[in-house]
Amino acid sequence: MPPLPKVLKKWLGDSYEYLGLVLMSSFIWFGITLSGIGLIVGLRSRPVLVIVLLAAHYVLVISPLTAAVLNLAKSMVTRDEPSLLDLIRGFKEFLTASWMLGLVQLLLTLVIVVNAWFYLTHGGIVIRILGVLTTYVLILWMMSAVYHFPILIEQRPGTFRTIKRGFLLTLDNPGFTAGVFLAIILLTCFSAATLLGLPLLYMGMLGILETRALRAVFVKYEILEPEKEYKPEDDAE
Repeated sequence: MPPLPKVLKKWLGDSYEYLGLVLMSSFIWFGITLSGIGLIVGLRSRPVLVIVLLAAHYVLVISPLTAAVLNLAKSMVTRDEPSLLDLIRGFKEFLTASWMLGLVQLLLTLVIVVNAWFYLTHGGIVIRILGVLTTYVLILWMMSAVYHFPILIEQRPGTFRTIKRGFLLTLDNPGFTAGVFLAIILLTCFSAATLLGLPLLYMGMLGILETRALRAVFVKYEILEPEKEYKPEDDAE
């Protein structure tokens, strides 16, 4: 299994090599996502409706858009002649599967957050300990989500198998997954701080990072072969 520093180095290399596709895919994802959120938030006089519509927007729009970007990211990582057509193919091919994955992600997140809030704000010390444990479950859940869409693109399992595999990979590789999760947090902070990073870099680079992370873990389990290292003399053969 490639070490985390090597995975991060290849992630940055891929992002630079395919910078044009990173910029375009990020802009498309961000533009559609933000436009939908902007229209929904415009109904702020009806907060319940806003919450329902935001949830629907995540499931019906953001999830398939994310699957589309991850499909393009896989083509970039594997050097499989990536193009913006991979976005269209990914959106169409994983439409219903991404809807199901997005719905389950949303419901499980809601259940965990509500339980953590309830335990932390009600009852005595025992109940609050349960709240702390539930908070750890929330962190584990967020870390496992790193693998969800890459697993969907790589293996195309059912929704619950995707969730299960994400948890198992996280539990068996906690240090590696935590490092990737930290890199995602830093990428998010950098993109937000630079303003233009969010619409132009964020989602494209995130897709490549998550794809790289999953494929590195798959090497450990011999699901994928170790990536052949490029050598200049290969061009002379």
